[in-house]
This record gives sequence, C-alpha cells and structure tokens, in this order.
Amino acid sequence: MDKIKQYMLKKESANLTPLLSVGKGGMSDSVIDELKKQLKAKKLVKIRVHKNSGESDDMNAAAAELAEKCGAVLIDIRGRTVTLYK
Repeated sequence: MDKIKQYMLKKESANLTPLLSVGKGGMSDSVIDELKKQLKAKKLVKIRVHKNSGESDDMNAAAAELAEKCGAVLIDIRGRTVTLYK
C-alpha cells in the first residue's frame, strides 16, 4: 500500500469509534472471526486492546499479530487502539 492511501485511511479512521475490544481473553478465535467479518463489511476497523489483556504489553507486536491473523494491513496505532484495513 502506498503512503498516500495509508495517510488517507489514517485520516478517515480518526472519526471512527472502536468496533471491537480485546479484553481478558486476549486474541481468541471468536475475536479474530468477528474482526474478519467486520473487515469484510466495513474495510476499515478500529480495535481497542484493554490493559487486562495479555496482548497490551507490546502494542506493536499485538497490532502486527492482529493484522497477520486477519490478512489485513496495519494503518495506525494510537495508545491502545489499533486501526486495520482490508
């Protein structure tokens, strides 16, 4: 993906609210399945990773893992919020 498209998606995502939350259960299969459905329907999705999830220690690694498992492109990481595009 080129830098201009990624920038435009990042700008567009500023107005979105997180659709999914990764909580205590971590990145379970049900979370990944729901994320895939949301990406297919909306293309651009925000995910909130809560502090009590085991994934929150390294947000870069958690975001990369989410993107990889869903076949999506990582657009942005803001604090504990990740934006993915497919």
